[in-house]
This record gives sequence, structure tokens and C-alpha cells, in this order.
Amino acid sequence: MNETTTFLGTTVDYSGTYGGGFATPLNGPSEAIISNGSGYNSISTAITNSNNMKTKQVKVAVFTVTRNEKSEVTSSTFVKELWVEVKNGASIDLVVAKELDKGFDPANTVIKEITSFTF
Repeated sequence: MNETTTFLGTTVDYSGTYGGGFATPLNGPSEAIISNGSGYNSISTAITNSNNMKTKQVKVAVFTVTRNEKSEVTSSTFVKELWVEVKNGASIDLVVAKELDKGFDPANTVIKEITSFTF
């Protein structure tokens, strides 16, 4: 018997015997436990992440690095620390680049996330 169930906006198709049961989140939005009446079966599903449309405030630090001929970092200089707003999974690098001086060298600029808050 085949049944489908919608869980957090995603339809999950079950094949074989299914006795009703329930679904509960396990490790975030990509995994769930499904009860089939005779025990628990762990399954991986493609459940949509509900944070896709949320805004994120990110504190970043910007450094300029010097590299040797093997592309290894030999020294670094702190440039600035700032908060940026990142929407819908946009690249932090692009958002921060917009805030930097126009003459920055992307090959020698390193951007590191310090902390973030999702709203």
C-alpha cells in the first residue's frame, strides 16, 4: 500500500505497509523519524528549510593577507569588523565586498564570519 504524507511543507511517499503513525523532526529539517506502528524507522527526506526566506544579521571580520609563491599566507592585517544583513542565502562575500572600499583586492582579502543571528 502506498501513502503520501505532507510534513513541514514536503510530501513524503511511503511504500509498503504503513499503519498511520506520525512524523517528528530529528536532526534539523533534513531528517525525520516515521512511526509505522511496529517500531521506528529513521528516514532521510528532502524537507524544506523554513529559514530560506528569513533575514540574517552577520558580524564579520575582514583581513588583508600576504601570500608567498606557494599561495600560503605569510602575514595578515586586520581591515575592519562590521555587521551585514544577508537575505535568502546570498553570498556573505558579495555583501561585504559592497561595504569595502572600491580599491580592495579580492585575491588578498579574507572575510571571516564571527557570529550570526537569524530573524
